[in-house]
Amino acid sequence: MAYGQFEQFIRNLTRVMASVNTKLQRDLTMRSRVSRRFSMTEAAEFLGVDATYLTKLSGDEAHFPEGERSGRQRTFSPDEIMLIRAIVASNPNAKRPYLHWRKPGEKLKVVTFGAQKGGTGKSLSAAHFAQYLNLFYGMRVGVIDADPQATASLYFADENLPLFQSDTPTMADFMGVDDPAAPKLNERSAEELNGLWQHTPWPGVRLIPGGANIQNGDISLFMMSRQGQVPVYRILKDAIARWDAGFGPRMEPADFRAADGSLDMEAYRKALVETVDVIVIDQQPSLTLVQLNGLIAADNVVIPQTMKGFDLATLSTYVANIEEYLEFILSFEPDIEIGRGEHVVLPTIVQEQNDQDTDQILDLYRRSPREILQVWYSRSDAIANASEEYKSIYEYLPPATRRTSAKAFMRNANAVNDALVQRIWPELPKRDFADEFIKERWS
Repeated sequence: MAYGQFEQFIRNLTRVMASVNTKLQRDLTMRSRVSRRFSMTEAAEFLGVDATYLTKLSGDEAHFPEGERSGRQRTFSPDEIMLIRAIVASNPNAKRPYLHWRKPGEKLKVVTFGAQKGGTGKSLSAAHFAQYLNLFYGMRVGVIDADPQATASLYFADENLPLFQSDTPTMADFMGVDDPAAPKLNERSAEELNGLWQHTPWPGVRLIPGGANIQNGDISLFMMSRQGQVPVYRILKDAIARWDAGFGPRMEPADFRAADGSLDMEAYRKALVETVDVIVIDQQPSLTLVQLNGLIAADNVVIPQTMKGFDLATLSTYVANIEEYLEFILSFEPDIEIGRGEHVVLPTIVQEQNDQDTDQILDLYRRSPREILQVWYSRSDAIANASEEYKSIYEYLPPATRRTSAKAFMRNANAVNDALVQRIWPELPKRDFADEFIKERWS
């Protein structure tokens, strides 16, 4: 066979890559997922209470986690912090909510992170947002990774979650479009859909992983669109509604207490996994039919975007294409509810020493203050180092030489996520992270 044939090239490259250990760092990360621990002071900050209150509570509540002790220091995992939050929230004398869960009958919110271009920090922004909601508000979060590359999944997977395997269910399975040869849509029941969620090491966080068969979903949707069988733009929206109808919230923090006033651990653990309070979707950097479904299902859309001229041109293309899709959809389904919440462009990887980046943000904000977030992700070596280990800033354990930069980037992530929460859930108690960022940079 002559050299140069594409088929032979692919076969040779497949053989070579099979012999390269691309999994080593990933596997090490999965074994040590969420290894970071937080002090009593940091736990108190997550809950918005005084550390002395938690110290007193630790002596009063039998189920208050022991944590790990190192000298006088006491540290807690995210799972233990969630338990502390449940203890505080279920206290009959609690003066305000500490678990910001959906109440029975309350609508499930969907937040989609989408962009036309890769390399904007989209997946990391989505992962940070989901973990921030979990740490600072105790929310149960469903993460749907709509990217065949499964980048966002890497921030939640551990060694128990079979990523990158052909039989691992993805968003295509959840939508019922996983088989391009199927003659019609496979509408799974609420129970079947619930079985597709994968548990993660984060308390109350579940994942629909990304994977290669998401591309099968696009082929299936294309074939269905030609046959006119179903409205191919709203299949994910309908699947989420079908799942939520069968697995919505039923329990509240008051249900965690037994008749004698003690914490009922079984009831708490059951409530933690009965549903999710928000779904965060991380899109592939493109606008295919599967990705269109992620936008149509969303209440809120966040577009992470770098501020370079050529990159902003891709944003123009992205929004113009979405506008055409929306006009087409609304022309024959005018009553469909699309994106009823706030939507923003999130500036990312901003070089603050470069006036061109910040001037671009200022210009965009002046022209469209509701659409451009005043808080941005700055360029930082700290998160680049964390990403090398497939870890977010909320779980990265930096070496001593990088602790200062990692701490600074966590403040940055807190500010971004606080700003997004204020837009998406204005009724939630706000933190000061975003206000401090804006005061420092905009005054």
